[in-house]
Amino acid sequence: MKLIKRLLVLIIVLALALVIGVIIIARSVAVEVTDEDLPQDVYMETGDLLTIAELNLANLVFADEQDQFTIIEEFMNYILLDSIRTNINSAYDPLGDLNTDNANYVISDGAFYIDYVYAELNDTDQMVICISFGTDQYYQMHSALYLTFDIDIEIVLLNINVVLTLSEYRIADKELSMRILDFVFDKLDKSTIEDSMTFGTLDLDEYTFTISLIG
Repeated sequence: MKLIKRLLVLIIVLALALVIGVIIIARSVAVEVTDEDLPQDVYMETGDLLTIAELNLANLVFADEQDQFTIIEEFMNYILLDSIRTNINSAYDPLGDLNTDNANYVISDGAFYIDYVYAELNDTDQMVICISFGTDQYYQMHSALYLTFDIDIEIVLLNINVVLTLSEYRIADKELSMRILDFVFDKLDKSTIEDSMTFGTLDLDEYTFTISLIG
């Protein structure tokens, strides 16, 4: 009987330690992302997103260096939103009037959700893709995955080629090993994810995204 009691106490202690550990980890990576972080003009656009993205990209030919990075940032936001609405959730509209799960979340399966995906330049003109995610089941947690890409721009006459190459990624401010990313994608159907982009070529073996436009 004493052995059973000790075993039960040990199980309870281990369970409490696990719960406390999960809470500590969740708090250490907590990030609050809101509607205000989104590129407002892109999300309020009522025209064809893909067409607008291509027209904006063509402006790279005549832009100075700093404006080129800004154009690519806006282009990426149009393409991300268009890809979400075309291949993942056609009702996604977090800045709209509807207050439904389909409107508010990119995906939501009850236990886990992704509510925002957007691009922004950092201070060194790298492209940072933010994927905001969380859960409300058992314990409320919200964080964000940040993927940082180097940007290489090549323009020959009217032909545009832009390559984004992943240089690092992190959850909140916790930088993670590329080996973890390799392990995760080895378990997933890469081709399905790659094909979800409505413009450009996503390569999950090389972790690149290539944008080409021939004038």
